[in-house]
Amino acid sequence: MTMIPAITSNDKFHNVIISTGNILNLNKQLGGKSTDEILGGLKLTLQCPKAAAQVELIEADGSILRASEELEKKLTENNRSEISIGAKIFLNKSSSSFVEQAIRTLLQVLKVEHVDNVVLAYHPKTEDNASQSNSNENIDQLRELWTSLEQFAQEKKITQLGIADLDIDQLQQLYTTSKVYPTIAQINLESCCVVPPALQEYCTKHDIQLLTHSDPEILLPDEQFILPGYQVDWALRYQVHVRCRGVITAKGYILGACKQVQTQTSEAV
Repeated sequence: MTMIPAITSNDKFHNVIISTGNILNLNKQLGGKSTDEILGGLKLTLQCPKAAAQVELIEADGSILRASEELEKKLTENNRSEISIGAKIFLNKSSSSFVEQAIRTLLQVLKVEHVDNVVLAYHPKTEDNASQSNSNENIDQLRELWTSLEQFAQEKKITQLGIADLDIDQLQQLYTTSKVYPTIAQINLESCCVVPPALQEYCTKHDIQLLTHSDPEILLPDEQFILPGYQVDWALRYQVHVRCRGVITAKGYILGACKQVQTQTSEAV
């Protein structure tokens, strides 16, 4: 018996939070790409009968948590000062509440008071469910989302903030209006084979670490989500490094979703 019927038939799981637990040792099994990883982690959590004993269904907040004890052991085998926790939020809807929910859930699932860095990847969807590139018209939305992250940084719950997939003009607009400046900028080398010199110069001048990534703009399309009748609100990936050795000790995904509203049509008699 999989977890899916127990979730979809229960009204208390109208909104769900799914944690895959630590999937680090399953990378080869799940696939190397981030979409394959999160799909594999979700299947392991929701579809594998053998995993049932490791999965908690918490009706109070709609949480489905896999291997929480094993994850906690990984996080506590070293002192907190000896590890670095980084996360990346994947968001395709302009919603500050989703950003806030993602960060609060991350802290709750990992049972920590703060994380070391969070990168935001915001790619708003168009009406045809495709992602549209960040453009000037999206900067206002991005600023609102950034304000939510700044609040967590000001509360010392996030040490460093980062942003993904902005060009030089967009990064300048965000930077000049920020209270907490981005210190990490990610660019996708699949869409940009060479780092633009102007972007590299700007990041160097403002002490912004310029990194590359290969994540898709939409990490998990709704049609690939394995909970029928649900749509993805947000997703995040976290990694835990041991500082002195630079090795990853834990990696996982957390996802927020809700039941799709069914529109009813009536025929005129």
